[in-house]
Order: sequence, then structure tokens, then C-alpha cells
Amino acid sequence: MSNTNDFNACMTLFWQQHKPELFRFLVSKTGDEEKAADLLQELFLRARAHSDHFCEMENPRAWLYRAARNLLIDEHRSAREFVELGEEPLLSDTPSDAISMLNICLPETLQALPEDERWLIEESDLNRRPQQQLAEELGISLTAFKSRLLRARKHLREVMTALCQIEADDTSPVCCHKKMM
Repeated sequence: MSNTNDFNACMTLFWQQHKPELFRFLVSKTGDEEKAADLLQELFLRARAHSDHFCEMENPRAWLYRAARNLLIDEHRSAREFVELGEEPLLSDTPSDAISMLNICLPETLQALPEDERWLIEESDLNRRPQQQLAEELGISLTAFKSRLLRARKHLREVMTALCQIEADDTSPVCCHKKMM
């Protein structure tokens, strides 16, 4: 087994060989040589952090490009401008007739669901309990919990559409409510 200095030397040599092409890649994506140089420095630091096993990777060049793309994504996310909303509400506080009728229909629809689906929706959506906490309570992973909740919501929508006779149009997922059975 090689020592850490061998790994560092290997990573440094590999870095020197691919540094110019990585810089060109970053410039092509950012359009800014200074920003590309900053990202290249950050990429080097990430590579150094993995220097102990860098040259044992199956494809270190692909790893560098993947890390570079991740840096670009991080940079894009942090550079987004957020627009502060004014104090006027975007939507009217008075719900449409269809939405009002759905408020009446929802409790009936929830009762028509299997108990486990109803519990998921009530606890997560209506009681706003943290999903991680609910997953732990059920003894399942967060991913499994989210999958179950998604299926329960889909079933709720199907049952509500049938029971409440909901129709949709091109502009809204709910356009009208015919009647409650």
C-alpha cells in the first residue's frame, strides 16, 4: 500500500495535466475568467480533500468534471436573486365556490380512505408534523415515508375526484364541483 505522499503526488500530477482543460470548461460555462479561476481553486481543494484515494478512482477525470458541474450548480443557486413580495396578497382571500365545496367534501373523502393513508395525510398535511418524525414513528426511512405519503395523496385525489365529482379545465386543477354524493 502506498503512503499519503504518493497519493498526494499522484493527485497533484493528475491535476496539473487536466487543469487547463478544466479551466476552459469552467470559462465556457460561466463566461467569466475570474469566476472560473475561483471555481477552479475550489475544485482543486475538493480534489485535495480526496487525495488519499484520488488515484484509486476508476475515472478521476470524470470525478473532476462531475465535481466541477456540482460547483457550477452551487454557484448558480447561490447567485439567484430573490424578489421580495409586497404586502398585498397575490390571491384573493375569498375562495371560489368550487374550493369552498371541496372544503366540505374533504372530511368525507378522508373517511373513505384506508386508515393508514388517512393517518399519513392527517398527520403530515393537516397537523403539519415533521415527516422525519413520522417516518421514525413508523419505523421506516424518510424516503419510504415520502413514497407512502405520495401514494396516499394520489389516492385521496382519485377518491375526491370521484366522490365530489370534480372537473378540471385548462387553467385550473379544479374548475367546478358538480355535487356531493
